[in-house]
Amino acid sequence: MKKFAAYTAAFGRPSRFNIPILSISDVDKFCYTDFDIASGCNQMIPTRKGRSVLNNFYDVKKMELDHLVPIKANRFLKILIPDEIFDNYEYSFYSDSKRPVFDKCAVDFDHLINCMGSDSDFLARRHRHGRDCVYEEGLHCIEIKKDTEANIMRQLNFYRSENYPEHNGLYEATWLFRRHTSKLKEFMRLWWRQIERFTHRDQISLPYVAWKYGMKIPIYKRPR
Repeated sequence: MKKFAAYTAAFGRPSRFNIPILSISDVDKFCYTDFDIASGCNQMIPTRKGRSVLNNFYDVKKMELDHLVPIKANRFLKILIPDEIFDNYEYSFYSDSKRPVFDKCAVDFDHLINCMGSDSDFLARRHRHGRDCVYEEGLHCIEIKKDTEANIMRQLNFYRSENYPEHNGLYEATWLFRRHTSKLKEFMRLWWRQIERFTHRDQISLPYVAWKYGMKIPIYKRPR
């Protein structure tokens, strides 16, 4: 079993496509997409406004998820780590292709492992806008029209019925670092069920699922 895999997903309409910088070279890298491009590496990946970017980083894997709208197809790959990664690597680093990772600083895998510690299988970053409450996040998503009010409020009302507390933390899910264990795999399935049932806004559901099922999620700290 190899130690590290890094991956991303790009489905639907082309958008920004950022490629991270890695601290080490011994990392296998995958991009799952439904774009009409060649599999493998060294091809042009379409971006916004008819532009494209050369990919000499990821091994592109074509995947059709026609039963899912593009944004949920992206979440599907983000949350349910593909078996070819989960079964063959000890750790995986997922990053959103639309956002730069660590403001162009290198992804330091040793530091990620140290931040995660030995008693967790999951590492994420604190929410970048300082919010710490899924209920506030839900209302913000309604305000900026990230999903319908009915869809998000149904989710928030369900969490209130479960006595999920306010101001119980909020994570930035544009990148995720995970250790591949059976507990982690089950947790990912539970998180995906929330996406299927409610909104695709995974930052709303992640804190609830961690609280409900007892998954500790340490907060990433930038190296000094």
